[in-house]
Amino acid sequence: MIRVVEAALKVLMVVESHAKQAGGGPIYWSQLSEHLIQRGHEVMILSGTPADGQFASPNTIGLLPVRTNLRSRSMSTLLSRYMFKRRYVPVVQAFARKWKPDIIHTVLPIAAEAALRSGKDLGVPVVASVLSHVEAQWSRLEKGRIRPRLFRYIESRGLRGSFSRIICLTHRSKQVLAAEGVPPERIAYVPHAVDVTRFHSNGESFFRHQLNLAQEAMVIGYAGALTRDKGFDQLLGAMSRLKSVTDLHLLVAGDISEHQEWKEFCNEAGLTQVHFLGQLDHQHMPAFMMSLDLFVIPSFTETLPTTLLEALATGTPVMATAVGGISEFLRSEWGITLESPESDILVAALEKWQLRRSELQQMGQEGQQYVKKYHNWEHASALTEGVYQSCLETW
Repeated sequence: MIRVVEAALKVLMVVESHAKQAGGGPIYWSQLSEHLIQRGHEVMILSGTPADGQFASPNTIGLLPVRTNLRSRSMSTLLSRYMFKRRYVPVVQAFARKWKPDIIHTVLPIAAEAALRSGKDLGVPVVASVLSHVEAQWSRLEKGRIRPRLFRYIESRGLRGSFSRIICLTHRSKQVLAAEGVPPERIAYVPHAVDVTRFHSNGESFFRHQLNLAQEAMVIGYAGALTRDKGFDQLLGAMSRLKSVTDLHLLVAGDISEHQEWKEFCNEAGLTQVHFLGQLDHQHMPAFMMSLDLFVIPSFTETLPTTLLEALATGTPVMATAVGGISEFLRSEWGITLESPESDILVAALEKWQLRRSELQQMGQEGQQYVKKYHNWEHASALTEGVYQSCLETW
């Protein structure tokens, strides 16, 4: 049920970083704020300032420079994270006192403390969004000893904090939070969303044409961090074993500057069918997705990736590992799930589906219809608005 908010609200979003070239987090906040503004609310985003000074949304104020990877879990960055938080909290509090929001919306874990303290100061509710798959994170952390338990302790304390509501993108995350002691009445499910006005199937297959790829070529794509935990090495390994397959191409959208080893691997293996496009601006992602016959997500851990929804919104079917929110979302009608991202499994799947292109097209159409209906930002922003109203009614 979608609640209707009768009065305009002042919503202060407190996030760690809102860099234009970053991944799904900035896209989430950018799209949510834009659609809440369209619904008549006033929204301001507070963020650390990225190195290039470029934000994903114009309604963003950068308070402090971000000098480290705040998402890193290595002990070497713990001090930097601590110092950023110590400096960030008072400047957020000062801005909040001046701006006087009706509600504060934040993200776990670092920005949450600044949001909670500001909410306590002003006597307003604080909502937190969990944009990462908490079960996958914690199961990975449990494999270690001192450091993983330290991070689990810090994050579980944050999840049990004084949030009026915690918004999850998957039902499984709701279950995990409830198991960790978060009261079920404080947990809300709001499905992740995609801008279906930009991601659709009416555009041009720009990158296919730019690379002069034949119409009959099977073009698969990957977008994201070029790291091993995302299974990128396994995907390249699979392409190496399939290099004799005629007209099979892989388009890669991701920052290659710190991963030159992948280019070297492709050069040594003679993988001329792997095309590194570099880090694409988000405005070019619709054209990227429309250039593909199949989008591949070979991750070892994931939440519900924004790129998965973007691919389906353009009518491109998805092949992904059945982990995190993917296993909950991806159905056989519009996707192919893999039990693991190992290269042997990827090779077998790609060999199989290269011969079934017409079925892939049908899957893409089915997925597009589902995403347009249930994962659009009009629907997600209305549900988020309802969460805000519920908080204010019980505050």
